[in-house]
Amino acid sequence: MSNFHHLCSDKLDGGRYEKEGQPSKLAAIDLFVSTVDPLKEPPLITGNTVLSILAADYPVEKVTCYVSDDGAAMLTFEALSETSEFARSWVPFCKKFSIEPRAPEFYFAQKIDYLKDKVHPSFVRERRAMKVRNPSRTFLTFLS
Repeated sequence: MSNFHHLCSDKLDGGRYEKEGQPSKLAAIDLFVSTVDPLKEPPLITGNTVLSILAADYPVEKVTCYVSDDGAAMLTFEALSETSEFARSWVPFCKKFSIEPRAPEFYFAQKIDYLKDKVHPSFVRERRAMKVRNPSRTFLTFLS
């Protein structure tokens, strides 16, 4: 082992920020999503962006997501209200099963056999529940 590697091995270790039983040393992050017009920037996309941010592989207590709607559109407000409810189940589901992509619209649109690599017994049941609760379905119905 090189002298440099020996001296810096703790800094090169990918798990240096996450030690079991200790608080994370990662910095808290604030992310801003801005939108103006729900006709030009569909609330479905804004909602999926927020859900992707919240489900990121980062300590939940260290992530804050703000949405700025300069158009103050009621449609965007309603969509994000529903998104926040869905996030309560979507975020833990993503973290538990390492879901990628984390935006539900894109996750459920993929034509992949999700059962092939998932061996956790509750995966099928929980995935089905997420698909039924997915706000993309409601947004599309609401917008039609």
